Amino acid sequence: MEQLGVTASLAAELDGKPVLELEAIYREHSAVVSKWVRRLWGPGAVGGSVDAEDLLQEVFLVVQRRLGSFRAEAALTTWLYGVTVLVVNARRKKERWRRFLWRRAEPELQLNHDVAAPAEKDFERAEASQLVYSILNELSERDRTLLISFELERLSGAEIAVALGISEPSVWVALTRARARFKKAFVRRYGDVAVGEGANHGLG
Repeated sequence: MEQLGVTASLAAELDGKPVLELEAIYREHSAVVSKWVRRLWGPGAVGGSVDAEDLLQEVFLVVQRRLGSFRAEAALTTWLYGVTVLVVNARRKKERWRRFLWRRAEPELQLNHDVAAPAEKDFERAEASQLVYSILNELSERDRTLLISFELERLSGAEIAVALGISEPSVWVALTRARARFKKAFVRRYGDVAVGEGANHGLG
């Protein structure tokens, strides 16, 4: 993950309050927000109708509306990550509800068609990623977000606490429980064979 923090070009002091320009924020941080969107959404997760670019724009629409509430008490990227989590989780819930209403069958996991097919040497890694997300998608949004934030995005406990609006001790308790539920889901589907190795594919 990129170094968290507000750059000087994004924060100018005026009467003691930071003045942030949305255009500058988008220019400097849209790439990492796009990565978060794809990571939080997952390959083939929930449904195949959502475009990552649409979600990216949705995130920045929320950023535009909430920018006035940002007080620089936390790093800008931590705040942006929190907004991204809220937007992606809300869309995931909406997609699940839409699929339920239309009685759509659960789609099979597939490689992200936005990228070129991986070379043979990368196939195992892509397959492991699909396995991890297939388990993550069985968990609650809270567990899923915690595991992706800590294990994949490598956020610290303090950063996750700020992004999700919970205390840092609560992060560690919830993360421990989320890991236990991940392992249980893995064992239920694949058995005890190489649980440790399998549960860490893409999460370590």
